[in-house]
Amino acid sequence: MLIPRESMQDVLERSRFAIRWGGALGLVCHPVYYLVWTYILPQPYDNLPLRLSAALICIPLIFQARWPKRFNHYLLIYWHVCLIYVLPFVCTFLAVRNSFSTMWMMTEVMMIFIMALCIDNPFLLMGCIGIGVFSGGFAAVASSPVPIVLSTANQSDLALLPVVVLCSMAFSHAISKGRIFVEKNRALQALAGSIAHEMRNPLSQLKHVLDRVEETLPALTDSGRVPAFSGAGAALLYRHLAHGQLSIERGLRVIAMTLDEVSAKQIRSDALTYLSAAATTRKALDEYGFADKKERSKVRLVVLEDFTFKIDETVYLFTLFNLIKNALHHIGPLPSATLTLTVDRQSITVRDTGSGIAPEILPHLFEPFRTAGNSAGTGLGLAYCQRAMRAFGGSIGCKSEAGKFTQFTLQFPAVTEGEVAEHERMIVERATAVLNGKRILLADDDAAHRARMRRTLSKVGADVSEAENGEVALMMLREASPYDLVLMDVNMPVLDGYTATEKLRADREHPNWNVLVAAYTSEPGNVARVLARRAGMDDMISKSCGPMELFTSLQALFENGNRRHLNQGFDDFSGKTILVADDDNYSRLVAKAYLERFGASVLEAEHGQAVLERLDDDVVIDAIVVDMNMPGMDGLETAAAIRARTDAYASVPIIALTSQSDIGSVQACIAAGMNEVMVKPVQVSSLYACLTRQFAQQRGGRTPVEVERSPAVPASGELDNRLVAIDESDLLDEHHLGELAALGLLDESFANGIEQIRLQIAQLGASVADRDLDATHSALHLLLGASGNIGAKALHQFARQIYPRTLEGKWPAEPDWLNRINRLGERSADALHRYLASANAGHAHPDLPNDPTSTNTSGFAVREN
Repeated sequence: MLIPRESMQDVLERSRFAIRWGGALGLVCHPVYYLVWTYILPQPYDNLPLRLSAALICIPLIFQARWPKRFNHYLLIYWHVCLIYVLPFVCTFLAVRNSFSTMWMMTEVMMIFIMALCIDNPFLLMGCIGIGVFSGGFAAVASSPVPIVLSTANQSDLALLPVVVLCSMAFSHAISKGRIFVEKNRALQALAGSIAHEMRNPLSQLKHVLDRVEETLPALTDSGRVPAFSGAGAALLYRHLAHGQLSIERGLRVIAMTLDEVSAKQIRSDALTYLSAAATTRKALDEYGFADKKERSKVRLVVLEDFTFKIDETVYLFTLFNLIKNALHHIGPLPSATLTLTVDRQSITVRDTGSGIAPEILPHLFEPFRTAGNSAGTGLGLAYCQRAMRAFGGSIGCKSEAGKFTQFTLQFPAVTEGEVAEHERMIVERATAVLNGKRILLADDDAAHRARMRRTLSKVGADVSEAENGEVALMMLREASPYDLVLMDVNMPVLDGYTATEKLRADREHPNWNVLVAAYTSEPGNVARVLARRAGMDDMISKSCGPMELFTSLQALFENGNRRHLNQGFDDFSGKTILVADDDNYSRLVAKAYLERFGASVLEAEHGQAVLERLDDDVVIDAIVVDMNMPGMDGLETAAAIRARTDAYASVPIIALTSQSDIGSVQACIAAGMNEVMVKPVQVSSLYACLTRQFAQQRGGRTPVEVERSPAVPASGELDNRLVAIDESDLLDEHHLGELAALGLLDESFANGIEQIRLQIAQLGASVADRDLDATHSALHLLLGASGNIGAKALHQFARQIYPRTLEGKWPAEPDWLNRINRLGERSADALHRYLASANAGHAHPDLPNDPTSTNTSGFAVREN
């Protein structure tokens, strides 16, 4: 049928919708038109058998989805045969038998254009129309009882048909070209999204590795700010480390931008804030990853008149990064070319003296997936820039002259003084609510700067004390009552800020050892940020920031204060070896990361028998954390076997992990010899408190059995009344996700955990379809572990509600439980993917609890007398 064999499958898949609806219309229209032309608007001739045969051959098209697969390669041929018979053959036959009346000539023209809509290959279209018209005309002439005589008017009308056919071919060609363009864009979008998803995981893993490298670098010396092991070489190592981390963060941001672009995700208007155009543009240049000093020397910033604009800072930085990258690519081969960013009266221009852009490309420059001379580009950047500027209420334009220059102009809407004043009033009001009464120690050797800072912070009610160097700051912190924050200049005489913070963090007996410390510096951001984190500081604030930015930063620091000292491990469990037993890999990974953060060594086991084998190895195990439901020997059987031993392990602390918190489960744990019961998902504070109690009371024998659970998850006894009360819009457990982020677990394993949710839901659907209750129980158990440990809050809560009935050997009572699981699973997986992209791009700020020793006071306890 003039279709290459290798492309028939693609044509078939593209045509399936048309085939189904074409068949339905053919089945209905022919009988209806027979009734109309015979009884309502009678015509000289119609043919019921012809109409019925045309209708009947359309029926297989309607049910083409049910065709056996071995006949699928015939479907496309059948579709075109049907088209030929149902449209040009029947219409031409009836037109000839009706002596080419005006109505039938109009029908013939309409038939040709309907064929053009169904067939987007112009040559195939011409072939099908030709076969149908000539065969229909021949059949009409052959079957007519009287000779067919064409009048002069008929001949004139027929002379127009070739023109109509040519027009329909042009129309078909246009449809084909448009389809190819759309499919190409879709393919490019799919490719960009796929690449972005694939690249994000290794980048996240590499960032995790660099963070761990940063943690393991030796402590810094008192002078020179270099590690004790090398000197200048180590300073270079820190610089490379900082540059690598910054480059990865920028790569993750670009991936997030790419994913936003291919999915046409809207830029959130609530993220817009008022900023200085000059300061923010200067920040873009400071953070851009220039290849070397020579490349940086080609770029300059000119501020003619600063102004305030309302933007999302990260999105604006993306926009400038893309424009700078494009410009540097084009001026790279030209030694004398330069790039100038100019800030002036509601506009920012990015002008390079490079090779320019061809005039024919300029009108299409901002179309998605268009590139101009950069084979390495995706074509996403300029389309994103345009969308970003529209979200800001502004515009972006480009002027260029080949061989001379290219200039992009970002035009921003004017911001009134009243808007800025109201914005600043709100910032001060919010900051005052947080900072009022807070005791802040400002350590800086510049007395004038300390005085300015004191006046600034007094506007929000802060109580500010001053120290002229790090040594004085340590003395004040040791002698005074608790402070809430230390603003620590990093470069001071006697004792600098880095060393002072290290000494403060190292002395656990110091009354203020755990106080929030912010590096307050004018040093370049990337290296200083690494050194600040390494010293134990919680954040870094630039000395060049204005009062409003300072208030916002301090407010965020206090509100997110539970992120403190994430680079400092808790060594409370140093020397302890803890065995974690769980059949779910991700659950073990999360528990292991928590415990290693506290300084413990962690062993793993997938089932109860492996636990017993570990106890027989030549290694001392100080505590066991065991899941209740595991294949083979479960947690209860494992605990009973351990308590029956005659060696020292008979009294080893055993902590149960379970998805149930009803009194029956707790009593079973007591009977098996458990010390404590923890309800999944495990919270870091609860796990820390649980093990601390066990190690403290280990010498005193058995301790009370306690149950720790999340306040958001009801006990099983409460489930019946709260079944329909789950808020499905509250999909994620932000607190738990914050803990995972703080432990560096938003990496490839997290992405695998998301896919595990999808896999378990698919397996659950298959087991339900097979009416296999045991397999359903197993799939639900694994889904509980995966959803809880990955932070899929609503899915985990609902699964916990229906899980107990499967333990009793019964199907869940809710008629739509599987549909709800499927819906929550899909929405949760999508939300987790978005959270992962946002966190990796630096948009999310997940947190740890304020104090790992704090317990979950909303839990309940069942005590053994």
